[in-house]
Amino acid sequence: MAWWTTIAAWLLCCVFPGQPTTATVNAKDGVLYCFTENLKEFHKVPMSYTSSRPVPPWLSGTLVRNAPSQFSVGRRSVVNYFDGFAKLHSLDINQHSVNFSASFLKTGVYNRSIEANDILPGPTFMGVDPPFSLLERLRALSSPGDNAIINVWNFGGDFAALTDAWVFAQFDLDTLDTIGVSVPDPILENRGCQTTEVYMSCAHPMVEPGTGHSINFVMKVSLFPGQRDTFRVIRIKDLRTIETLASFEIDKIWYMHSFSLTENFAIFFAQPCYYDFIRFFTTVEAQHSIYWAPDDGMKIYVVNLKTGNVTTLHTEAAAAIYTHHVNAYETGDGRVVNDVVILTNTKAFTTGLARSRLTNITAIREMQSPTRLFRYILDLKTGKVEVHPFVSKSPTEDFPNTLDLPVINEKCRGRRYCYTYGTVTTFHSNSPVKGAVPIVKKNVCLSHNDTLWSRPNHYAGEPIFVADPNGTEEHDGVILSSVLDGDRGLNYLLILDARTMKEINTAYMPTWIPFGFHGQFFPRSFPDAPVTGTHYEL
Repeated sequence: MAWWTTIAAWLLCCVFPGQPTTATVNAKDGVLYCFTENLKEFHKVPMSYTSSRPVPPWLSGTLVRNAPSQFSVGRRSVVNYFDGFAKLHSLDINQHSVNFSASFLKTGVYNRSIEANDILPGPTFMGVDPPFSLLERLRALSSPGDNAIINVWNFGGDFAALTDAWVFAQFDLDTLDTIGVSVPDPILENRGCQTTEVYMSCAHPMVEPGTGHSINFVMKVSLFPGQRDTFRVIRIKDLRTIETLASFEIDKIWYMHSFSLTENFAIFFAQPCYYDFIRFFTTVEAQHSIYWAPDDGMKIYVVNLKTGNVTTLHTEAAAAIYTHHVNAYETGDGRVVNDVVILTNTKAFTTGLARSRLTNITAIREMQSPTRLFRYILDLKTGKVEVHPFVSKSPTEDFPNTLDLPVINEKCRGRRYCYTYGTVTTFHSNSPVKGAVPIVKKNVCLSHNDTLWSRPNHYAGEPIFVADPNGTEEHDGVILSSVLDGDRGLNYLLILDARTMKEINTAYMPTWIPFGFHGQFFPRSFPDAPVTGTHYEL
């Protein structure tokens, strides 16, 4: 696979190796463990629950998290956290026990670099130290970019690690062994062919309502003057069976990390954050290949999943870089409500995770959350777009509005909903939780009705909502999270009651896990109980 399939992987994902364990962890401030590499691998290490409080009998499956965990090879280190080597961590959970495993994603780029004891030439987000020579940069253009560091997904039984590039690093769910790298051709449907074309995609597929298949997109890059790029909405049944639902031409390739689904539509925000491939040729660093053009405003493409018809809206207001779509739903009167997490500080997009900051305790403790939750209301009849930030006057009440890594009860995907769960990554000691990283429960239906879980010097990872198969309301279920205990230098599995945000139980792992991006819970069975309860009108 050539260089171009990886350019997107560096934007909220990554493509390459990493930096040394140079940080000395202060026993009084364990936040440094969040960004310290960990080279240890584990296979099915037994863990014990720390209390006698019962774990729900229906909680049975495997939680898999993806995180950069190695930041140097030989004499070289990477400059940005996004460029660390991917490592999978799994927790095999049932009512009585937990088993922990951890294994590096042993793709081509990882294996070759480890064998050579050097970071071999390849595309990065912010380069390496010492930097690649001119000859090495030329070699990097043909290097594969299969370090899939952002998310994991189940495509009809094909488990794969993902980036924002069109590449799939397949792994065995039980052992975490790397099976191989797949780059299926999204155009030659149902043939299982591999491609050498230039495609961008995203690390957040969505489950199609009613089918259980995955919906995603690819943007085909045209490298020839005068030829437009192509946007294609696709259904992925497995990594050999891909169908096109809609296809249309676009003027520019933009960076897009996530999108939304309703019962009838897929919604894509064309934020004015574009790729410049010519710039990339000279540096082989993704930070130089993207640029921000806010004067363009933002197009919003609403694609009918059944007919393939595309409705295009445009807004000059609140054209912004966003991280994650939370949820979207149709109101029944021609409007769509779409909740999105926006980056309020665009510099955080390119320099926020520079390694020079993340090994400096003073710099870490100055970090404030760069995100805020916004609501977009799209009128498909008139083309009007309303934009409303979630804001509270009190700093304490406003704190949950700055969440990121949002999750919901997936049974409410594409439907009217009230609850989203996320983390607020503010390490500053003046935060309401004194620099810890909490899990927040945000009520998007009723203001001043938010709650959170937090412990001093503990740092929560992305929450995962697991629905109670017998539940009757939206928040019936549990929240799973991998939390770093800064006092002990160990991560633990946290199980919360999603309704009350009270602890059900915890189980400590034998090591720490560096700060990761995303993961998924893969249940042993797939109950399909409906969600009922109160639905609030806008």
